[in-house]
Amino acid sequence: MEEWIDKGWISATDASQIFAGYEEVLIQARVLTPTDYDVLLNAFENYWIDKTDRDVTGKNLSNDKSHARRIIHWLEDHCPDLNEMTPATVKAYLLHLKEHDYADNTVKNRLNIFRQLIDQAVILVMIDDNPARKVNLKQINVRLRGVAQERRVLKVEEIPNIFEALQRHPNLITGCLPTVVHLGLYAGLRNAEMCWLRWDAIDWSSRIITIKESLCEETGELWKPKDYELRRLDVKQNCIDYLAREQERHNKAGFETPFVMPGGSARHPEYRTRPLHQDAPQKAFAKMVKAEGLDPAITVYCFRHTYATMALRAGVDLRTLQKRMGHSDIKTTMEYLHYIEPEEHPMDKLPY
Repeated sequence: MEEWIDKGWISATDASQIFAGYEEVLIQARVLTPTDYDVLLNAFENYWIDKTDRDVTGKNLSNDKSHARRIIHWLEDHCPDLNEMTPATVKAYLLHLKEHDYADNTVKNRLNIFRQLIDQAVILVMIDDNPARKVNLKQINVRLRGVAQERRVLKVEEIPNIFEALQRHPNLITGCLPTVVHLGLYAGLRNAEMCWLRWDAIDWSSRIITIKESLCEETGELWKPKDYELRRLDVKQNCIDYLAREQERHNKAGFETPFVMPGGSARHPEYRTRPLHQDAPQKAFAKMVKAEGLDPAITVYCFRHTYATMALRAGVDLRTLQKRMGHSDIKTTMEYLHYIEPEEHPMDKLPY
């Protein structure tokens, strides 16, 4: 066929239309460029600059590039070779966001960025077509409605076992894995909130942690929670005591970092002044869970679920818990009532 086209006997367009499968054969024969996520992120940034008249150093570029970087970090773990990406890969990423309580508008925005990112991969010949263009949010929402999403809430007796297991893994994320557990169980923080938490956001005397915007002075990156996620959290004294010991450990190790959980590692100490990447806590925790033979359903996000459930069982009212959790809609908070009904027999408190 290629010889006929070269001799002018038939055009490439006619060949594709007349001979079924010819275009697919061409695609299969094409040599793809190896996946390089650093090159892809750079191409995305250049694309973004070209398509907009906004200041390239402005907030919009910073946010979109940050979201693209997070997508790439997820892909590096779940799809190292872009040529193996399918619509199912994209759906898995969106379900990951939905299961971690990301708002619908946020998920929609991430899907748009995912599509634009993979468009650049097509241009760079890292992948033949864009599977993200074949996925829509309706498919994800239908799947979520059709499958009950059971949240894993820890039993009280499981918590000491986890703290004991943590002692056997002192080097994970620079020894900060116990900090992840403390901030989840005692403050109900999301992964990103943990990673961007600075020491100056802790009021030691009043035992209050403030979730607010956080700046990495080295890179200039600004992390800013949504309005309803800005909040002040009272925490128990044992959590404050732990954090004080942790700060002392950091000082002795010479980390000199403004972040409660510093980035970098023993091999890359130059990143200590940056925040830990938000995917790092779960990666490290999953590694510990596997090594210890614990229930693989236990994730870092389970500590947030446990915090909310235990607070309701302790008598904290819904409106107060809504503010502590940073939920925009109280219906989200009300979902935790499901765990109260079978566990605590609240009707036993009837006066008759």
